Amino acid sequence: MARWINNSTILMTGVVTVTTLMPFSTVLEEDTAQSNNRPASAAAPVPWVWLPMEWSWWVIAQLFAAILGMCGNLLVMLVLFNKRRARRSTDTLIGALAFADFLTSVFFIPHPQIATLPSDTWLAQVYCRIIHRSIIMWVAVLASVFTLTAISLERYIAIAHPFFFLRNVNPARTSKCIFIIWVAAIASNSYLVVRGYAAGNTCVVMFSSQSAQFAIGLYVFIVEFVLPMMVMILAQIMTAVVLHRQSLQFQESNSNNDRSNANMNHIVARKRVIQMLFLVTTVFILCWGPVQIFYLMLNLRLLDISHLFGLHYQSLVVLAFANSWANVFIYTIRDPQFRQAMCDMFRSDSKSKAALFGEVAAKDPRRFKRSSTNV
Repeated sequence: MARWINNSTILMTGVVTVTTLMPFSTVLEEDTAQSNNRPASAAAPVPWVWLPMEWSWWVIAQLFAAILGMCGNLLVMLVLFNKRRARRSTDTLIGALAFADFLTSVFFIPHPQIATLPSDTWLAQVYCRIIHRSIIMWVAVLASVFTLTAISLERYIAIAHPFFFLRNVNPARTSKCIFIIWVAAIASNSYLVVRGYAAGNTCVVMFSSQSAQFAIGLYVFIVEFVLPMMVMILAQIMTAVVLHRQSLQFQESNSNNDRSNANMNHIVARKRVIQMLFLVTTVFILCWGPVQIFYLMLNLRLLDISHLFGLHYQSLVVLAFANSWANVFIYTIRDPQFRQAMCDMFRSDSKSKAALFGEVAAKDPRRFKRSSTNV
């Protein structure tokens, strides 16, 4: 039986899939048959009416998280894209990750919700399909997930297959990768535009059947959380294994010259970056995992819809979007080069031009083979 959801009082819209999550909702379900029995709208035009903001603790927490995310990720972008600083593929990808998290934070800012609107106008349709459904925010969230996955793969290729990395990875291809990530994020969230629209002077979300809701719920959980999580964890484990083997090889080496010491220093630097990225991945899983599982259970009808009204639901949402600003603190705490770069950015006499998260590539492949330094 087809069902629809009235979202006129919602901050967190949805059919209870995580991609329709907009913080802190009140969800009302009605049968389509009941909606069809409603009296026809009056001939007088329906005005745009907005609900007043209610500054509850979770809305204040939402605003605080949005401000932290905007300020923190803007700082990361300013540091990474400083004109004087060299950038490698990892730096560019982390800058793209910061941009996605910045955009997520901008559209996470609490705002008044619609009570009534003239559903027969094109502007109302645009509002319900794009603004009310938070399409831009969810595209940015998914772009952030895919970018983090790409960073894990990039680090594995750079360390495990350095010659392939040197031949094939360059700024132009990194930019193309980021473009493909955003196209994939837009395509993956395109169904949100179809499912939401203006009807009955409010914004509604329609599913043709329970099977459709189950299918989309599973799609969201697998494609937007499980698969990226598995790729990130596997890539970082394999990278750690390769680094461990390289470290053992240098330790067992009989030579004790400056070049060997430099090699060990580069391996230590790589390990620091991998450890930082592993921490970023862990924070992502801890932040988004609980709410993803919660929404999967709702979509599979393992939890009743009434759980959307509880304190635990609001807490899970705050935890999920904390991921947008948590990375900034990880970079600051775990990477002394990033801390130094922040200080240098405000000093006009700074001469630092080194890349932050990726070392400078060697021009001589034979030297690269000897030193294994240039990724």
